[in-house]
Amino acid sequence: TEKKEVSAGTGFFVSSDGLVVTNKHVVSIMDAEYTVLMNDGRKLPAKVLARDPLQDIAVLKVSGSGFSLLKLGDSSEIKIGQGAIAIGNALGEFRNTVSVGVISGLHRSLIAGGGAAGPENLQELIQTDAAINPGNSGGPLFNLRGEVVGVNTAMAQGAENIGFAIPINNVKRAVESIKQQGRIIYPFIGVRYVAVTKELAEKEKF
Repeated sequence: TEKKEVSAGTGFFVSSDGLVVTNKHVVSIMDAEYTVLMNDGRKLPAKVLARDPLQDIAVLKVSGSGFSLLKLGDSSEIKIGQGAIAIGNALGEFRNTVSVGVISGLHRSLIAGGGAAGPENLQELIQTDAAINPGNSGGPLFNLRGEVVGVNTAMAQGAENIGFAIPINNVKRAVESIKQQGRIIYPFIGVRYVAVTKELAEKEKF
């Protein structure tokens, strides 16, 4: 049996006890082993705690404590035209690559491919012209105050400087759900409707 590196992406700590946020498509292979490469050269095994059923988000756990975490901002305050900074493992080869741009659009929707699970419908995305390349997936998108406002997730093929990020407020909800419930939970109301015909009205005595 031979182990091979099959993919690479980016992630960032959101808690000092080792919770790491990345994209679901970065860790989509169920039976793969995942390793977090630290800036000081350490290689730490990571366990996937949850893959978000609706968004391209995954949360991993690294054993240990005292990890440096990033400050999370408020993505509801983002304005088109404000500065944006993306950091990631560009092309899976150039670690800690920094690109700078602006917020180009808000509330974007797209069908993203490239993951093992196939195409995924992503909603309410942040658009930016800060360069996002393969390998940047799961990395942070910062505002100019150094706060994370998004998680880089996709880029438009055949275009220049059209990248997308998941709003950090969505990620906060997922992380909080894991801390409280151990998994990502979405509440749904089981409601359906039918047309009230004359026959149905008479039957149900409406």
